[in-house]
Amino acid sequence: MSHRQDDLVRSFLRPSEIPRVTLNVKLKAQSVASYSGDQPGADTEALQRSQRLLSIVTHDDGKVEEARPGIQIGTLFRPAYRVIPSFIVFKLDGSNNQLQITATSPITGDVTLAVSQAKQQSFESLSSASPTLATSAFILTIGSNSEDTSPQAFITGDVQKLRTFSAEYRRLKAIAVARKLNTSDNFLWLRPYQIPLRTRVVDLRTRKVPLQERLSKASAGLPGHDPPDISIVRDEWIRRAATAKATIGHKSLRLRLGSFNANGKIPSQDLSPWLRGLSAKNSIGQPWISPLEPLSPLELLCDSPSEEEDKDDPLIKLFTNNTLDMKGGDPDVFVLGFQELDLSTEALLYATSSTKEEMWTTAIFAGLGEKGILYEKLISTQLVGMLLIVIVKKALRSCFSDVRFCYAGAGIMGFMGNKGATAVRLEFSPNSPGESRMASTQPIALTFVNAHLAAFDEMVERRNYDFHDLSARMTFPSAGGAGHDTTFTLYQYLNYRIDLSDSDIRTIMASHPDGDSGVQSMVAYDQLRSAIHSNEAFSGFVEHPITHLPTYRYAVGISRDPLGYDTKRKPAWTDRIMHMSSPDINVKQLRYGSHPEITLSDHQPISADFYIPVAIVAKETYKEHACELHQELSGYEESGKKPHIKVQTSNLDFGPIFYKRSTKKSLVLLNDGDVPCVFRFLSAAPDAPVSPNWLHIEPIVGLLRPKETVAITTVAYVDDAAASKLNLRPPRPECTLILHTALGKDHFISVRGDYQYTCFANTLERLVRLPGPIRKLQTPEDLMPSTQALNAPREVIRLINWMMTNASEIVWTFACQESRITNAQHMQGTFFRRPAKRKLCAIIRECLDTGDEFPPMAAEGDRNDLSAAVASTLVAFLDSLVVPVIPPSLHARCLQAKDREAAFELLDEFPRASINVRIPEFAGIADTQHSFPKVWISLTAFLHYVGQRLSASGKNGSQSIRDQALRLAMLFAPILLRDDPSGEFPRVSPIGKRDFLLYFIV
Repeated sequence: MSHRQDDLVRSFLRPSEIPRVTLNVKLKAQSVASYSGDQPGADTEALQRSQRLLSIVTHDDGKVEEARPGIQIGTLFRPAYRVIPSFIVFKLDGSNNQLQITATSPITGDVTLAVSQAKQQSFESLSSASPTLATSAFILTIGSNSEDTSPQAFITGDVQKLRTFSAEYRRLKAIAVARKLNTSDNFLWLRPYQIPLRTRVVDLRTRKVPLQERLSKASAGLPGHDPPDISIVRDEWIRRAATAKATIGHKSLRLRLGSFNANGKIPSQDLSPWLRGLSAKNSIGQPWISPLEPLSPLELLCDSPSEEEDKDDPLIKLFTNNTLDMKGGDPDVFVLGFQELDLSTEALLYATSSTKEEMWTTAIFAGLGEKGILYEKLISTQLVGMLLIVIVKKALRSCFSDVRFCYAGAGIMGFMGNKGATAVRLEFSPNSPGESRMASTQPIALTFVNAHLAAFDEMVERRNYDFHDLSARMTFPSAGGAGHDTTFTLYQYLNYRIDLSDSDIRTIMASHPDGDSGVQSMVAYDQLRSAIHSNEAFSGFVEHPITHLPTYRYAVGISRDPLGYDTKRKPAWTDRIMHMSSPDINVKQLRYGSHPEITLSDHQPISADFYIPVAIVAKETYKEHACELHQELSGYEESGKKPHIKVQTSNLDFGPIFYKRSTKKSLVLLNDGDVPCVFRFLSAAPDAPVSPNWLHIEPIVGLLRPKETVAITTVAYVDDAAASKLNLRPPRPECTLILHTALGKDHFISVRGDYQYTCFANTLERLVRLPGPIRKLQTPEDLMPSTQALNAPREVIRLINWMMTNASEIVWTFACQESRITNAQHMQGTFFRRPAKRKLCAIIRECLDTGDEFPPMAAEGDRNDLSAAVASTLVAFLDSLVVPVIPPSLHARCLQAKDREAAFELLDEFPRASINVRIPEFAGIADTQHSFPKVWISLTAFLHYVGQRLSASGKNGSQSIRDQALRLAMLFAPILLRDDPSGEFPRVSPIGKRDFLLYFIV
């Protein structure tokens, strides 16, 4: 080996690493296979590709090594520092004289180095291709006693250097054995060199964990483990920086996912509604697959249609940003999952024919119509009745690679194929743009899972178990490489049910046959949503809001209800599409719905459309930049230099902080040291958050190079959860942020603000004791004695009185209402003819808090906007109450009331804070033996009045007062009788809540 290469290795390594011996070697596998001597020119080129530098490198950790009998570690006058040895394999790029690490192998007691003489053919070919080598060659094999490590073999002809190399290995291994070195504790110094070589695919669920949660646990007075934290933050920072540097463009990938339980039927209907676009009820604009324009043969080789095709699609406009172009185009990929293709007895076994797969594939391409010529099947995988088919555009076929599949059964006896899952994993490498079109790009990995889990309502725990079991058992076979981190994962068809009685479900759907208005009442009781919320299954997965009626079970030739459902099976959303995506990409789901036009099965098929923006990352540029950054940023933790951060200010004052109004402040950090530094914010106590729930920090963790700055964004934002606590505290919230510099000192930043009390997120008991508008409170204790409490919160009365005064406007907005919602957020967006304007709602909130008059109404548009804002504010106020108007402890009692008289008798059990004086406009509506109507009666009397006006207005046809009352009760019952989120009091029937409210408004 030349001195130039020796210097090159030394310059590549950090100062704390010393190359002891470096050997010029060739890869054995290529040497034996390729160097036969028949083609000397080809041999020379192949040898250059296989050339490596094998170096024994030691790391000096700065501590003096203790003397050990029989081991020479220094000299009499110069004690040796403790060294930690490793093999490192370099590849030399002759074109730019750059080194690249291809492998590392720590020298421990388990590592072996075997030397044997190469066969005559091998070293003769080496000599012919490289005459400078000796006429004899030896094979070096680096192995390990561990079964997890594959041996590495090299050939060298430098016999003299090989003797020195072997002797140094034996000496350092003796030290490793004596010191009991192990890879987990002693070889962290190798980590920066190993990062560019990583081939282990990172689980997408791990990628989704926030960076700060991947670090060691630390808080004030309890420091974490800085060295590994530095490595984790540095690796993530380098990955993002290298990706940004190597990004040369963007491409969009449009996916249509479909799921269909065929119930053993053959494809006897046209599948185009499922494949070419959602039904008019669930879609916006035209179907996604447009009619085929006349094409020439050459046009079939490029993406089609024109980019102007979808320019008027409001969803396309919604998701278009300044960086990525979403215009135009049919789906690039179809991923279609089928279940129960075969219900025969033989289907319990894994063996099955491909006959039905061929039938459905033919039906799919027929459903694509004239556009079918643009697509081809990429892969399909089947397990008995479960079939997963991936179809891609022919123009993009070359972009897909490393296609793998797997399957696993979870049916009878826990493994039979009638239940289980099939899965496909593939990589997509977008073409480089412009002149760099032939450059290799970094792929993204996509995974699709078609799961058929256990049936029946009571099997929810088994479904949760099957998810975890299948996730552990389903592994993709190796395809010659480790692949890349998964970017997008999808699950479809899951068989979860609704935790409501059959009569409740059918009553809700019968009341809202259009679907939109009744769906959300049932979604709250969906088993899958509950499993995700409780982290029992599908944690981290996302499902688009459901707006379609249950897809199961439709009756085919048997008893059916008016909506077509089987009267013997409870309807449910058994057919689902869930997805999980990497935090590095901004996946947009455009549509999600069912296709009732297809009636051949007892299930309706569903589909979901996704848009995935893909960064085009030049692979070689990424590797080069990553290596450069690793060399620049690694090793400072052993340099002895302390990182140092300068904080712009140690005090942040937000000034006035208002409910649901963001206030931002920036905190500038400067790395004024000589080495990179990693920083993170710590909590004041173990297991406590970094900041109170009204303060948000971004980023919480980061890395700064020398002389770099970063602006930390701090946002004060008070939501319902924060307001419920701040309303009970002094109006000067304060906290201290702890900024920790890894291997450096901590900084403390004082944060304060002036909280403006709000009537939202309070209790009725507290609101009736306010001496005036809540903003005038000096302390949270400035309340009237309970004996002087008001009959009702003045805020509720103000809102109701305003709406009664302007009842005609309110009636019109109610009459134009078309959709059902579940909470204040949805209600504000869809409850009225026009969405309530946020700015106007904020003004109404402020008027309630300060006692100021509501803004006047001028023009017609102003009246409509103000009506919507006032009504929405009332809903938001009720939804924000810490305890709803009817506490959860009374919900079960409310459902026991079987008539109006029993319902009114129950009012005696309401909290006293719900009591208020009779409103004159409502006289006679709640005329019972009780002499003290309540807040509940004020609200219900208002709803009664609105229902009458709606029926008499003629705006909504000739519906009766009862019909309008049913509609209003279904809207307001979930707010007034809000479920207990803690689960202490079980949820009750939404129909029971509705019926209880009806006793007061009919």
